[in-house]
Order: sequence, then structure tokens, then C-alpha cells
Amino acid sequence: MIREILTLVVDNVSMPYYIQFEKDRKRFAFQPTLKNKAAPSFTVELEDGTLIVKEGIPEPIARQAREKINDILNNNIFDRF
Repeated sequence: MIREILTLVVDNVSMPYYIQFEKDRKRFAFQPTLKNKAAPSFTVELEDGTLIVKEGIPEPIARQAREKINDILNNNIFDRF
């Protein structure tokens, strides 16, 4: 499992998140850091080439998550793990 840290903007506040995913990069779990436990946790799955955000996350957060995942999917450095 690969774990990265990133920042998402939630309710106009920058929140650090952990993103966890396997080498196959089909499922991405977003979890707030311990300091920001009030922020939502959620998953995004790659299904037939489309990123599906689970758990009804608001679109601004979902958009940021999809952008980060697209960066991960297009970066071959993760193929080495």
C-alpha cells in the first residue's frame, strides 16, 4: 500500500489528508490527518476509466480528489512500488 499526504480545501479551510492506494491504482482512500478528524473520510474508485467518488462527498472536494488522483494515475513513479 502506498500512502501520500496532500491538502484539500474543505469549507474554505486547508486540510491535510492522507491518500492510500495499492499499486494497481483502482481504489483511493482519503482520510484526514489526526489533527483534522472532523473532515470527511471518503473513497474514490476507478471504474471503466471513470473516477467514482463514494459516500456523497460535496463536488468541490470530489473535484480536488479527482485532480490529485489523475496526477497519480499519470505519474509513472508509482509503477516502481
